[in-house]
Amino acid sequence: MSRLPNLSARDVAKRLHKLCFKKERQKGSRLTLGRSTGEKVTLPVHCDRELSRGVMKQVINLLEDRFNYTRPEAIEFLRTGRPLKIDCPLTY
Repeated sequence: MSRLPNLSARDVAKRLHKLCFKKERQKGSRLTLGRSTGEKVTLPVHCDRELSRGVMKQVINLLEDRFNYTRPEAIEFLRTGRPLKIDCPLTY
């Protein structure tokens, strides 16, 4: 199994933006990203510190459940920033 990439919340937000997530709001250190189709993810933003393994696993599970990525594909997308499967609605 591949190791989880060590990324900050800003890096993950940039990668999710490629899958049509946009910033909905930020209150304090919590950044909420959402899509027009209803998917949402909240990331803790703390001075470019790396996200915990638990948060990274939640993002990977979101990619698996909603975007039909396999676990290695999701990890590779987070590592490289190049989406393998793009599912953007036209109303973005």
